Amino acid sequence: MRSIWKGSLGFGMVAIPIKMYVAADDKRVGLLHNLHSECKSRLQQPKFCPTCSRQIEATEVIKGFEVDKEHYIPITEAELDNLKLESCHSIQIEGFIKAETLEDPRWVKDCYFLSPDETGAKAFVLFTKAMQGLGVLGVSKIAIREKEQLCVVRPFADILLLQTLHWTDELRDWGELSVFVSVSDKEMQMATALIQAMTKDINLGQYKDEYREALANLIEAKLTGSVLELPVIAKPKEMDIADAIMASLNAIGAGVS
Repeated sequence: MRSIWKGSLGFGMVAIPIKMYVAADDKRVGLLHNLHSECKSRLQQPKFCPTCSRQIEATEVIKGFEVDKEHYIPITEAELDNLKLESCHSIQIEGFIKAETLEDPRWVKDCYFLSPDETGAKAFVLFTKAMQGLGVLGVSKIAIREKEQLCVVRPFADILLLQTLHWTDELRDWGELSVFVSVSDKEMQMATALIQAMTKDINLGQYKDEYREALANLIEAKLTGSVLELPVIAKPKEMDIADAIMASLNAIGAGVS
């Protein structure tokens, strides 16, 4: 595995040299590109400067902050590298919270593995085990991909997992989406029975990306000139909620009287 970030993990005065790795791969068959419908050529998106009326090279590109429409403050890579933010080079734990504090699933963005350099292995294991025993998460900030992000560090197996979080002002309120409809005791009883009947041990590893597989089969069929038989998707029947629940219970052999 190739690390995407190197720095240190700080617990008070303790600094542990670490490396960070992407924790999950985005598995895709491949990118679908935009083509010209007539000649099937891939459409290009060159870096074009409207003022100079020419295509520019990658070496001529810098970043800029938009002040207002068509007005920018140029910022060079060197200036970005010189920003004196501790989070650019260190994940300094500012405190610990109980794991249940993050029950709201809106918080979590991305996950990364943290692993120590050889010199920091003992301290890394020590704090990983201590956090695991206490059931806590370490709160910190990290600067990656040109922005600072709030994050938590949590024990995961025999290493640590860093989860980047949304800032509080990024979490959307759901109030306007709330639904208030009255349901009968009988309907609640039936819905509860269906959920209980469907509650079982599930191995998430048994699931596979069927869309990715279907897309791969479609591409293979087009490459070989074969005919791909597509499944017929039946439209769900419109049913009363009570009838639909009862039909579901009967289908899994858990009908109720």
